[in-house]
Amino acid sequence: SGVDCVGAVADVVSNSSTATESELARRGYVEMSSTTSALLWVLLAVFALSNAAAIALGSTSPDRTRRAIPWLQRSTSLQLAIMAWLFWLLGARSTALNLFSLLIAVGMSASFVADLIMAEIIRLPNRVMGGIVVFGVAHLTYIAAYAAGGRTLSVLTPTVWAACVAVLLILGVLLWGRFVNNPSAPPLLNRGALGYTLLITVMVATALAVSIGDARLGLLAVGAVLFLTSDLILGNHIFRQHNWPYVGEAVWLTYIAGQAGIVWANYFALAILSKA
Repeated sequence: SGVDCVGAVADVVSNSSTATESELARRGYVEMSSTTSALLWVLLAVFALSNAAAIALGSTSPDRTRRAIPWLQRSTSLQLAIMAWLFWLLGARSTALNLFSLLIAVGMSASFVADLIMAEIIRLPNRVMGGIVVFGVAHLTYIAAYAAGGRTLSVLTPTVWAACVAVLLILGVLLWGRFVNNPSAPPLLNRGALGYTLLITVMVATALAVSIGDARLGLLAVGAVLFLTSDLILGNHIFRQHNWPYVGEAVWLTYIAGQAGIVWANYFALAILSKA
């Protein structure tokens, strides 16, 4: 009958609308390509300018190990945390990459807290051990994020991951021995630094395994490697007392660039999901 025909058409339209909404929710990136994407690019520009201004407007310390304005430089870590939460809140929350993006935001936030500890804004009895512990939490969170994202995008395989971890753990021990280990340092600090180095190498290995699965996620691996590089320079500075000129800037710029790579991997992961 006519009524039945009208009802059938209504059902088709309703189902089509629901399917379209579901598809848009799954893809997520469609909406990000306008206002949210523009906002994030503006924040990235502010982030880059803040790092440049911190150095350009600063003054060289008496021991010539750093130059940047501390508060302005540290603020860029908070800026990245804000960007990470915006990626999740406005881009990934309603998609299959929800957990990946959320964990990256949590990891970046933990890193910001660790930055405050290392800068002694948050005071602990031992800032180095406190920083190791909180950064360790950040790395564990990042590892979980990469695993979640890798499974969602079907780019992480156990065999590749295991191979990357095995190679990177060996490399981590060698790097710790070459650049960080100091027999005259307190044993607790030396063991803590070794454990931390092994943990960050697992983080790097997981990022590398994901990027091997899809080269479009290469920024994730680049960011992780820069993070490791920064920590090796910092460990060499703290444990070996190698105070070469502007070591503080070398530590910070490799660190913050690495963190930016990790946070902005959201952008490319969402792009991959939108085309799946």
